[in-house]
Amino acid sequence: MAVVRVRPRPELRDVVRSFGEQQRDFGNAAVTWTIPARPHQILDIYLAEPWKAEIDGGPLKTSPETVIVGPQSRSCVRLHMSGRIHVFNILFQPAALHRLTGIDMTSLVNTDPAATDVLGMRASLLRDAVLSATDFPSRIAAAEQCIGRMLDGCPPVDAIDRASRLLAATRGRIRIDTLAKRAGLGPRQFQRQFTRQVGLPPKLYARTVRFETALAARRRAPSASWTDIVHEAGYFDQAHFVRECRALTGSPPSRFIDDWESSYFSES
Repeated sequence: MAVVRVRPRPELRDVVRSFGEQQRDFGNAAVTWTIPARPHQILDIYLAEPWKAEIDGGPLKTSPETVIVGPQSRSCVRLHMSGRIHVFNILFQPAALHRLTGIDMTSLVNTDPAATDVLGMRASLLRDAVLSATDFPSRIAAAEQCIGRMLDGCPPVDAIDRASRLLAATRGRIRIDTLAKRAGLGPRQFQRQFTRQVGLPPKLYARTVRFETALAARRRAPSASWTDIVHEAGYFDQAHFVRECRALTGSPPSRFIDDWESSYFSES
């Protein structure tokens, strides 16, 4: 799937990690992808056919035209795609949706509600602005204007926001107790506040970030050895990576890796 990603203008980088667009024409083919546990908060605006999703083996549902995809604590979603896919999306910073809405982010874990259910009329205004634009750069400009207006009256960046972004930037390789101390919080208070603002507990968030780091490295360098990749990503050894793959995808690497492209829709 063709993927392009662009960072936002500097004044929005506390909220948005990147804007992206994906396109592919499947023709008459039907493709199913399993989504692993992953840390991201994403807003998708469908410019062509929406995806269909199956959660925990339930009924197949067509995604809303503008959808919020919350963090995934486990592998419970299968995407079904066919026809022409064209999606504009916003990859948020780890605590950004909490900052914009004040909601407890655990309510969005393993869910994909309509964006209006989370952002209200602001989601409709955002969608209308993006759909009225004619190309990817103008869609980014339209989204940046809308998000800039959303920030009016929002609380400032706080210690949990900074800690979550540092955890993402270090690819999950900073100690949680170090983050708690930097935030000026005790371990339990840090875990409670982090989970409420990000959705996933800090240790699980770090594990999902580390796993995506390994998959991204493999994608960038498919000829690289798994031993080098997993060590660079912070795993003790390949056995450690295999256990994490089973825990976060529900499958061993031999079954999941060929289908890993579903992990990269939100790569920044």
